[in-house]
Amino acid sequence: MPDRMRVAVLSLACAALLGVSAPAARAADAKWGWVEGSAGRWLSLPERRAGYTDNGISVELALPPGTGVAYERDGRWKPSGASLAFAVDNVNFSGNEYRRGEAYFPASATFVFGKDFLSLGIRKRIRIFFRELWDGFRPSGIRLTYAWGNHLPVGSMYRLWEEETVFIVAGPEEAGKRVTNSRDLLEDFRAAYDRAPKGPVTEVLVQAERPRGEKGTAHTSITVRFPEE
Repeated sequence: MPDRMRVAVLSLACAALLGVSAPAARAADAKWGWVEGSAGRWLSLPERRAGYTDNGISVELALPPGTGVAYERDGRWKPSGASLAFAVDNVNFSGNEYRRGEAYFPASATFVFGKDFLSLGIRKRIRIFFRELWDGFRPSGIRLTYAWGNHLPVGSMYRLWEEETVFIVAGPEEAGKRVTNSRDLLEDFRAAYDRAPKGPVTEVLVQAERPRGEKGTAHTSITVRFPEE
């Protein structure tokens, strides 16, 4: 039995033993397949407005402390160019961007390579599963996340989770501005994992989060176009 299948079976068994239920179903937008939900089990939904196209999403949000939202779209896309535009007027000063479970970004876009995995071994997979029970489950596969950082220098690239690399594209110095980025997902994957991906992009995840304890509302806008026109 392959490692991933073993992990899936063990994960389901552990969840059953612990009485952990599957995440609540979220309503899908009838157009273009985007699904909206909370960004975390501890965060409530903020005021928001979203618009969709055949290749992307635009979201405007007012994020008081303790709120967050996520938009997901599943598919199968060749790794190519992605166009990102973020605007944030107030970053998150609490937490730690290097620490799992404390890296709350006011704006981020994640591209999931659901057919790509690292060879971590079954024991490590089980440890990750139990850690995610508390921190929240991440999409399965290797992930590239482009984020508006809170403390880290623009241009930072680091491994937040074993299978997730974060690229900081803006930070506190750009607060109040609109920052645009054009990214080559294939080249960024190679830079992060020293090889080309084995499969397509299978999910796009757009998130905005503001943890409890922050002061004031953060106004955020996120536009993602993928594949880039």
